[in-house]
Amino acid sequence: MKVDKKKQLLHWYMEGEQKAINIKTVPYMGIEPLKELVNKVLYDGGRVLYITGETKEHVLISQFMRNLGFTSISLHQDLEINEKESLVICDYFQALRIREQYDLVVYDDVNSFPIHKKPEMQHLIGFIFPRCKKVVAYSFETVFMGMDVLEVPMAGRSGFVSEPRVIETRLNLDEFVPTSVYEYLLWFVYEKKKVLFLTADKKVKRKVARFLSKVDESLESCIFDVDEIGTKTMKELVKDPEKPYIFITDDLDDYLDVETNFEIIIHGSDSSRYSYRELLFLCLRTGFYEEMNGEVIMLCQHITRDMERTKELTRHFNKILWEEGFE
Repeated sequence: MKVDKKKQLLHWYMEGEQKAINIKTVPYMGIEPLKELVNKVLYDGGRVLYITGETKEHVLISQFMRNLGFTSISLHQDLEINEKESLVICDYFQALRIREQYDLVVYDDVNSFPIHKKPEMQHLIGFIFPRCKKVVAYSFETVFMGMDVLEVPMAGRSGFVSEPRVIETRLNLDEFVPTSVYEYLLWFVYEKKKVLFLTADKKVKRKVARFLSKVDESLESCIFDVDEIGTKTMKELVKDPEKPYIFITDDLDDYLDVETNFEIIIHGSDSSRYSYRELLFLCLRTGFYEEMNGEVIMLCQHITRDMERTKELTRHFNKILWEEGFE
């Protein structure tokens, strides 16, 4: 993040007339754009409410402030939220019960796989709005209309966002996998890649796994049902760089604690279960751990508006990255 944007954010908090601001960036950006502001508010004696879907063990702003020696923190998922602490970290539903006043509220829509839709975010922020002096919507899309937007390009990792490939087919996806996807799988196996193969439900998952095993027996030893092996085994398997794996699942998740860049195939991406929010996060998940991004393949019978929106957003973020000079 360029220094001038950090200064812009601090200037907005200290002197800006608008109560709200949008910080727009890519999923999994971390807290680099926010940490100086949060640190300043707290060390100036202010109070911060930080709303996030991160798990208790991985809340980035908590780790950052504790590393600085700051201890007046109430962390979400504790039995009781202590609203008297200077930094209160809570999830969406706990935020709906907040009654205290805060100098700064941050809604972090970036650092955890999306559960809540944009209207839900806006509803919660509307509820919190009277209880704070200033509020930041930290998201990959504009939340506050008519308010300033600070656009922050991604930093580190692979340096670009994986733009998804769309494969459209007339085949019954409950029964078959198109040849083009099969060829991708063969290539991934040849290159010893780790594949996350998402299906719409458990019935389709079982059918697809059987179909792939019958079509090519060489794939059978690579295919693992996530329900059967669990994420603990996934974590161990991906450590072997010499073996390919195809993890097939109907669980819509990013498996962020499995430390590898997945090649991701979304089987039936035109299903109503996939909004652009989940699809976009999966595009960023392919480049989370290593320098080389994985592929994202969206397999469908027809292209939905959510799929189009995902492609638009990935192109937008890469355009911003280009305009910013890859900084």
